[in-house]
Amino acid sequence: MQANEVARVLVLGASGRTGGMIAAALEASPTGVTVVRASRDHETVERWRAEGRAAVHLDLDDARTFPAALEGVDRLFLMAGYTVAMTHQAKTIVDAAADAGVGFIVHLGVFGNGRSTDPHFAWHELVERYIEGSGIPWTHLHPHMFMENLLTSLRLRDGRLPWPMGDKPTGWIAVDDLAAVAAKVLAEGPEIHAGKGYWMSTELLNGVQAADILRQSLDQPITALVMTPDDLLRMGSDAAPSFMEATYAASTLEWLQQTYDGRLDYAAVTTSTIEELLGRPPLHLADWATRNRQALLGDSVPHTA
Repeated sequence: MQANEVARVLVLGASGRTGGMIAAALEASPTGVTVVRASRDHETVERWRAEGRAAVHLDLDDARTFPAALEGVDRLFLMAGYTVAMTHQAKTIVDAAADAGVGFIVHLGVFGNGRSTDPHFAWHELVERYIEGSGIPWTHLHPHMFMENLLTSLRLRDGRLPWPMGDKPTGWIAVDDLAAVAAKVLAEGPEIHAGKGYWMSTELLNGVQAADILRQSLDQPITALVMTPDDLLRMGSDAAPSFMEATYAASTLEWLQQTYDGRLDYAAVTTSTIEELLGRPPLHLADWATRNRQALLGDSVPHTA
């Protein structure tokens, strides 16, 4: 990219909740960039183009779609779906990005420590190491558990919040804050953010604490259904969200188990990343619940990816 040129930023997953919010936050950024949305669905791409937005067809399972989608791209936001295929998807898109001359990759990872034994955490760490070896400047984003899981895998059922980790807490963050951080990093670029990892954990809550906040925020009789991972497993098909394939779902159960038995106690922390990067307080669960009252209490369960 030449001096004074506007950076062209390709956002993967732009048709989903997280990628869509990042694309929107980028468009609202005071640091001007050209946002390019990517989707594997041709109709979605054509709809975006009809709306006057830059859009490309890109299918992470088909590397033949990569060169055209990456043409002229300066910065790439990389996220993968809820499947073990994320490993080869990330490897091949990173290779294509290097070949295309992409100058910066921002990768959406997990709140790990670089030595994770949980499979899907380990997959993310493999991807991060591969990105770091690609020669492309990079930044890794490490969010803790999304509050949006309350709309999917931890959705309220009959006024109860399922919590399959006993009395163990975990860190929480809103996708709104992740999107704002990702947009800032992508807009400001590698000169400021290359080689950095940003860990995001707004508050540390277990199921009882989270249910109490929801009860107060929503003014509804909400309680926690405290279980163990084995209890959840005995529930059968209801234990895994429908948008996760079997291997990834089994890995998330391992994350629950490691949280429950204490192997992830190192991650029971909060961070000041949001305040430091954005210059404002993060969104706490109480305010998030108020904003998302209808989705929390309604019949619909939106996808969070």
